[in-house]
Amino acid sequence: MSFSDRAVVVTGATGNLGRTVVRMFLEAGAHVAMPVRDLDRAGELRASLGDRVGSSDAPHLIADTADPADAAAMTAFVDGVLRAWGRVDALANLAGGYAAGSALDLEGIERLWAANVRTAVTATAACVRPMRARGYGRIVTVGALAGLQGRRSGAGYAMAKGALIRWTESLAAELKGEGITANVVLPSTIDHPVNRANMPKADPAAWVTPAELGALIRFLCSAEASGVTGAAIPVTART
Repeated sequence: MSFSDRAVVVTGATGNLGRTVVRMFLEAGAHVAMPVRDLDRAGELRASLGDRVGSSDAPHLIADTADPADAAAMTAFVDGVLRAWGRVDALANLAGGYAAGSALDLEGIERLWAANVRTAVTATAACVRPMRARGYGRIVTVGALAGLQGRRSGAGYAMAKGALIRWTESLAAELKGEGITANVVLPSTIDHPVNRANMPKADPAAWVTPAELGALIRFLCSAEASGVTGAAIPVTART
């Protein structure tokens, strides 16, 4: 799969999964645009990527301040990507968050909805406009296996991730025939330092690695994945 000259927007790029996904896209030849809340963290990520980021005259990686949940900010960000590269080919919706909480905690549920659902819908709305103009696009959203079944103290998270499944199905149907696909991936626990610290008694050998999940995200963002849309794909264990 070559992403040469493809432009990919990645939200949540400076997170534990995002850093891996950004690197994987760059290694495949993509141009990557990162809307970020913290430019210092984006700078640290850029520094870790070496010459993959391109040059000031021919950048392969750009970052600018934009909250994925802010419609005006995302529209302005995408306009900047279009000025730089003239296209948006794919969007990886990685921004999100987790918190435990009661099924009766409305404020907690609303925070998780904003972090997981609003970010995806808002970023997608901004990116679909240029995708529709060119008749091509790939949208991949990171949900969670928890979206398939609610559990004690997990109502808000399950609601938000479950909503992303139904939203993706509806979005795929809405974009059918326009050359744009929409899919959602459903990982179980992802193996990264935060989860290891929060669950010290768990066995991370059974968890999903960022590279495993990133490989699926990259495939679904490729031209070769044209036949896959409206899918909710579980990613449950490393092999």
